[in-house]
Amino acid sequence: MQTEFFITYGWNASVWTPDNLDSFVSQWAEREFAFSSPDSAAVAEIIANVSRYNSRRKPEMLNATTYSLANYREAEIMLQEWDSVLNASTVLYNSVSSAMKPAFFQLVQHPVEASHTVATMWIYAGINNLRASQARVQSLFQKDYDLEVEYHTILDGKWDQMPFITWVQQRKTSIAGIMRIVPESSFGAWPGDNMNDCAQGYSCPNPTMTLDPYVPFQNRYIDVGAGGPIPFDFTVTSNASWFSIATTQGSTSPSVSGSISLGAPEQRVFLSVSDWSQVEGVQTVVVNFNATTSNYNLTKVGEEVLSVPVTFVVNHTVPAEGFSGFVEGDGVVSIEAAHTTSNTSVAGISWIELPGYGRTLSGITPWPRMADNGTNFTAGAGPSVEYNFYNFNTLNQSGTVSITTYVAPSLNANGDDRPIAFAVQVDNEEPQTEYFIPPAAPGELPDAWNGMDGFAATNIVPVTTNFTALPGAHTLKIWMVEPAVIVEKIVIDTGGLLPSYLGPPESMRV
Repeated sequence: MQTEFFITYGWNASVWTPDNLDSFVSQWAEREFAFSSPDSAAVAEIIANVSRYNSRRKPEMLNATTYSLANYREAEIMLQEWDSVLNASTVLYNSVSSAMKPAFFQLVQHPVEASHTVATMWIYAGINNLRASQARVQSLFQKDYDLEVEYHTILDGKWDQMPFITWVQQRKTSIAGIMRIVPESSFGAWPGDNMNDCAQGYSCPNPTMTLDPYVPFQNRYIDVGAGGPIPFDFTVTSNASWFSIATTQGSTSPSVSGSISLGAPEQRVFLSVSDWSQVEGVQTVVVNFNATTSNYNLTKVGEEVLSVPVTFVVNHTVPAEGFSGFVEGDGVVSIEAAHTTSNTSVAGISWIELPGYGRTLSGITPWPRMADNGTNFTAGAGPSVEYNFYNFNTLNQSGTVSITTYVAPSLNANGDDRPIAFAVQVDNEEPQTEYFIPPAAPGELPDAWNGMDGFAATNIVPVTTNFTALPGAHTLKIWMVEPAVIVEKIVIDTGGLLPSYLGPPESMRV
């Protein structure tokens, strides 16, 4: 299919535009597998998603911590996305005739299954090493072997690497107690001593979490897990009527024999504000996790064994009346580049969306590519896109913010005198021109291009600039300077940006 598209595009490039590329794949699927139009469109979406997910990080470069296990629910979202594309492909695989199955397996199903399995194994290996939930990892190792056997029967495929996992003692209770709680965005666990609970690693205070109305997920979670083989019941309470606890009671059921039983060894409790109108400014809520057990070696039936309080700092932030745009949540404003407030053309050139391009949603680029004889512009004079945003904080309350523009990797194809570039501006400040690809000798690639964290491996170039942006409403502008720039995402750090691979999910827009 890829070779056919290459030849077809070379024969007549004008047939294909950024808006109809998927139709090539759907027409191919309809021809090859006699699918209906809806099923052919589903194949196009499957192939597009597999290509996107694998381009985020090449499978051979994945590791257990590529995607954040703690921040922005990144690893979990990746698992959900891979499950969704696998389920969609499997439905079609099961529907094709036996004569078509080998071809569909080779061209569609195997790339999906193989990629899904490798990515999921690595993510679960990371979860395993972090939270000792190795039961799920073991099943994935078996799945990898099954896939190898299946592929051997058709195309003599081979898999030869497995991620490292940690085996934990499940028959001995943790010295900290029978219950462990793990707050979202934390590598720590309470109670007990843990290097991730606080800097000194011992005698750490109870965990503190924050919440505001513009957190993209609209809630936080805390995982309640077992500290050993003893089952327990737990309750969750708070001291605020407007604070919502999705699960107020539950239990864990690890097996005393040392293997995890069919019950849940860990449960997730979601916490949110049910009525923001009752919250004025910054308020504090205490949420208590209380464990009881019927284990006679520890206590009387139903007697409380362990209590862990969590402090929630709830901040009711409100943008100015009449504001329209993206609002800071969690100390960040995150924007998909295609979601512009305005788009201004110059010399017949404007920024257009490239649907499905890049690591998250899409990309935008000046178009037509070589319009006006491949002209370039000085910063502030060319085609531009604008984004309205509202911030409540600045970096260390200094009045400044840090803006990272995620740009697709490219090369300085227009020569040394015209390196690829774009410009960033906030409000009426001076635009800052960014030449984001370092120079290289003729025939060579820039040093930053290669390596495990190079531009090619990560499939992105993060470009960071700093601007003054006091709390309030602002306008961010991206200016064209040279052709061929593709912008995918913009992240404005106001003091709360956390480490992740893909960056924070998109902020709320009002």
